Amino acid sequence: MRNMEKRYVYKLALGVIVLLAGIVSATFYEHDSSFSSFLITMGLVLFIVTALRFFRQGDLPDRDERTKKLAAYGITYSWLLTLILISVLYLANFFKMVDFTAESVLGILLFFMTISANIFRWYFTRKGDVE
Repeated sequence: MRNMEKRYVYKLALGVIVLLAGIVSATFYEHDSSFSSFLITMGLVLFIVTALRFFRQGDLPDRDERTKKLAAYGITYSWLLTLILISVLYLANFFKMVDFTAESVLGILLFFMTISANIFRWYFTRKGDVE
């Protein structure tokens, strides 16, 4: 196995530390278990995402001008599409079609922006350019 860059080592170590903190918190402290579950989940996610990025990277550079440009366009398109979604959610709430809570609206927007930005980035990468 090739030498790991320090940033991967630090992120993997941080993931393990957060995971262990969640396990210790769940084991020794009597409180709401949601905090412990949050720590365990975040530690696992950080560790897995870092490991996947490390193994997927190969010999390719992390970011060059083209990938930065495609990511910027993907995020821009996602942002514009999210503004349309906000308008639709507002109108649905205004005309009493749906009764939203702040938590549900924020959850919808968070997942929509994340997924649409990645879809647009993937699309532009497959297309080759954004012209």
